[in-house]
Amino acid sequence: MKILHISGARVWGGNEQQLILNIKGLNNHKTENYIFGINNSPLHLSANENNINFIPSVSKKISKFSNIKQLKQILKTNKFDVIHLHTSDSLTLFYFYNLVQNVTQKIIYSKKAVRGSGSILSKFKYNLKRIDHIICVSEKVKDDLSKILTSDNRKKLKVIHDCVEIYSKLNHVNLDDIRKKYNLSSELFLIGSIANHTGAKDIPNLINSIHILKNKYKLKNFKLIQIGSFSKLTPKIKTLIDSLDLNNDIILTGKIDNAMSLNSLFNIFVISSTREGGPTAALEAMLMKTTIVTTNVGIMSEIIDKENGFICPPNSADDLAESIFQSFTAKNEKIEKIKEFNYNLVSQNFNPSKIAVQLLGLYNK
Repeated sequence: MKILHISGARVWGGNEQQLILNIKGLNNHKTENYIFGINNSPLHLSANENNINFIPSVSKKISKFSNIKQLKQILKTNKFDVIHLHTSDSLTLFYFYNLVQNVTQKIIYSKKAVRGSGSILSKFKYNLKRIDHIICVSEKVKDDLSKILTSDNRKKLKVIHDCVEIYSKLNHVNLDDIRKKYNLSSELFLIGSIANHTGAKDIPNLINSIHILKNKYKLKNFKLIQIGSFSKLTPKIKTLIDSLDLNNDIILTGKIDNAMSLNSLFNIFVISSTREGGPTAALEAMLMKTTIVTTNVGIMSEIIDKENGFICPPNSADDLAESIFQSFTAKNEKIEKIKEFNYNLVSQNFNPSKIAVQLLGLYNK
């Protein structure tokens, strides 16, 4: 089976990591995979590093009309069985391509996130009759997308979760170097967060919860290590930290490659997002046997309850602070049971091999 994956990603994130992991898993099942994407993007570089076939687009934006002609040539010269669209703009490209060209291949689209504001075009392209299947990364994404789909396209929805790389295969960050760089003593209670500075990650909510922990719960001898790429939102985040007098309690590290391995440092890992598809960062922490405190987003309600973690509503710093404090005061016996249970849950159900089999089953169908 020959599959063309199309992605308009110009930066590296969880979705791009998933695409690489999925293809590596699929390659173990005698499939032939190609990516059509942005030239010299992080995805392009990662594909090269992993010996994955990559076809660079002529335009720096995948949905540009100039790429329609190129896509026609790609499909003419290659006998692909399936076209798998991985980003919203790749679906836009196919939407316009479908208007001018007959497509014989089966079409699959992956929806990774809960919709934001959306657009008129979005409703049209999600309801494109020519799509054969729509993969949703969680039940929440499926429920959200269902609201704008026709009855016919709702029948095409299928949930296939993200996967996470096995820890032993990772390039590890030197934990001693991190401790030394940020002067992290072994006595500190470390709260970890791995999230880029985007609106959906709601870093301000996390910062406000830290303020509540410090002033309402009188939590001492702790520090938040917030890891993630800076953005135009970062100045406001830094201003909030300064206004709440939390500069000694919060460290913004910026992006750190292979940040998953830093979960070994953290006493707890926090997801503060207001909306998510996954998030894979939580799955990675669970695989590293780090206790999870999370808002009720994405897949979290499917795998976290009071028995194996701490979950609370999004957009509430008070609830998030209370959940963090509950994890801080929980008995060691409970925490150890949570860690072991979560490790087994993720390693058995969210490994690349299992997810690849599910994808292959959909391709074969």
